[in-house]
Amino acid sequence: MKKRIVAMIPARMASSRFPGKPLANILGLPMIEHVRRRVLLSQLVDEVFVATCDQEIMETVQHFGGKVVMTSKKHVRCTDRVEEAAKNITSDIIVLVQGDEPLFMPEVIEKLINPFLLDSSVTCTNLLSLIKDKNDLDDIDIVKAVVNKIQNVMYYSRSPIPYVQVDNDPVCYRQTGVSAFTHTFLSQFVNLSPTMLENTESIDFLRILEHGCNIWGVVVSQETFGVNREGDIEKIENIIRTNPMQKNIMIKL
Repeated sequence: MKKRIVAMIPARMASSRFPGKPLANILGLPMIEHVRRRVLLSQLVDEVFVATCDQEIMETVQHFGGKVVMTSKKHVRCTDRVEEAAKNITSDIIVLVQGDEPLFMPEVIEKLINPFLLDSSVTCTNLLSLIKDKNDLDDIDIVKAVVNKIQNVMYYSRSPIPYVQVDNDPVCYRQTGVSAFTHTFLSQFVNLSPTMLENTESIDFLRILEHGCNIWGVVVSQETFGVNREGDIEKIENIIRTNPMQKNIMIKL
């Protein structure tokens, strides 16, 4: 029986580092619309919603014909917002694509979903991408990840992990804002008590690991670039203009 896959894009105006971020203009379209349209290009997704607590975002998405679920303003973590939005929506798997991932490639959804189809015990997957610029290892806005030999995430940190020796060049991954959950596990996740490492690092997925649950790390070779600060917009636009794959996606939007 085919699993019903619903994509949720959480977005809010009150970003501490970049207020109003979801509506930032990127080559003529609001960022949230770049993300929504890219998700729509995936043939695996049955329905796409933006989850927000802000009227401005709702009106913008609806103006472009998108579907919106309004949520409480109390949420700090995107997973909490998505869980509330998904309560009354029928789904087997929920794909979470953060609204600040305008370079998101639609084909990665298949890679996120495959582990669920291969192994019924999988409850959560997270897209990881290669870190190619060593300067990114010291950037606290970039969450780093390490995985074990069977692709389960071992740890996330804002610090450089693993430790890079002068004569060593390890493979390093960054966490992206793209993940997937079984609907059941997402509900369980948000009801788990917050954990010490989660609060220390300010990384909500550490709550999953600290409670002894697994996250399947889905590694892709292409570099990703989420928007954290206003200055990132120019970088994003330059990548879209110069990267052949990104240019091709932009034409389809």
